[in-house]
Amino acid sequence: MRKLNSDQQALAKAIGVHVAIAVVLLISVSFSPDPFLPPSNSDAPVIKATFIDAQAIADKQKAEAAAAAKERAQEAERQRKAREAAAQERKRKDQAKARAAAERQAAEKKRQQEALRKKQQELKRLAAQKEQERKAREAREKAEAAKKAREAKEKAEMERMLQEQMEAERAEQARRRQKQVLSEVDRYRALITATVQRYLIDDDSFSGKECRLNIRLATSGFVTQVTRLGGNDALCRAAETAVRRPDKLPMSDDPAVYEQIRDINITVRL
Repeated sequence: MRKLNSDQQALAKAIGVHVAIAVVLLISVSFSPDPFLPPSNSDAPVIKATFIDAQAIADKQKAEAAAAAKERAQEAERQRKAREAAAQERKRKDQAKARAAAERQAAEKKRQQEALRKKQQELKRLAAQKEQERKAREAREKAEAAKKAREAKEKAEMERMLQEQMEAERAEQARRRQKQVLSEVDRYRALITATVQRYLIDDDSFSGKECRLNIRLATSGFVTQVTRLGGNDALCRAAETAVRRPDKLPMSDDPAVYEQIRDINITVRL
């Protein structure tokens, strides 16, 4: 059972007092031992005034109780409305906080997305820059390699041309040297042949005859061996003797010429 508050308890007490007075009055009137007689003129106003006063007090208390109840109801309504208004305000504030939090979250998400976008753009820029640097480096390396290859080719070509020139010069020198040696060989062969013929005993029987000899010489011109290769026997014997008569035959100091005449063939003709 719901507990009454102080105003309700006061109202209940007032109503109880009024009801008790009314009951007492009714009992007094209904159960009087004397037959019911109209009250005397002196007593009637007193009873009537007493009843009216109690009724007025009861009505007043009832009105006051009703006013108090109405006031309490109004106050309860005001408090309810205040509570509803406070709840609405709290709800509005909560909604505002929720919206603000959502806006902050959305702003933070947008900021993070923007930061991520900028980071991705920076990464793309760095990747593009690295790719450009790589291509530039490769182009430089390729150009340097091509330059080195071209320089190496040019150097090799220059070396080849120089080598060919040197070989041509050496060949020319060798040719000139060979020509000179051969010229010297021919000269010394003629000298040797003239020397042999000078030491040869002149005989009319040798006229129109010839003899071919092979002569081997030391570096000093000393004859180490004479070999008959063919011809008139008498002329060849006389020629062999003529070869050995001088202490030495003409000999060149040039080693190359010596190599050509140290084993030489001559022809003696008269």
